[in-house]
Amino acid sequence: MRLDNMLLAEGVAGPEKGGGAAVATAAAAAAAGGVTDNTIEHSDYRAKLTQIRQIYHTELEKYEQACNEFTTHVMNLLREQSRTRPISPKEIEHMVNIIHQKFSSIQMQLKQSTCEAVMILRSRFLDARRKRRNFSKQATEILNEYFYSHLSNPYPSEEAKEELAKKCSITVSQEGIGNMGKGLGQVKGKGLML
Repeated sequence: MRLDNMLLAEGVAGPEKGGGAAVATAAAAAAAGGVTDNTIEHSDYRAKLTQIRQIYHTELEKYEQACNEFTTHVMNLLREQSRTRPISPKEIEHMVNIIHQKFSSIQMQLKQSTCEAVMILRSRFLDARRKRRNFSKQATEILNEYFYSHLSNPYPSEEAKEELAKKCSITVSQEGIGNMGKGLGQVKGKGLML
């Protein structure tokens, strides 16, 4: 059930035949503003998600068709055998249930692999935005210089933070100034170890 919910949320599966095509179209329309790196990145993401969706639905149709064909074949075999030995309708129904359970487990594996593919895709594209960006080389040198010259008390005052921010062309709230003394072994910005 959780796999189904994830596939629905990501727009891979849905009530309509095309899965979440409407969701993807709406997302494309929302992002159709200006052409930026983010928009290009998201269009690449949507293209890959569409590819995953198409593969998922193609495989799902194959499994359903194979299940129906195999079920029909087994039922025909059992009917043929019922001419030579007694086979009750309950036995036929039991065999059909076994076949459906086997194909359900195969479909579950398809859903799991599709969810894994979507999660990998998300981590590559969408989560890449959250990467930490380092300061410029000049800003890092200024912050390191301050840190090393104030090792006995590496916590800058509010005035010192503002001065450092001006020198480095960064804001006071950016990590590096506010967290300079935390962890006393790691200088923020370059990750240099003492």
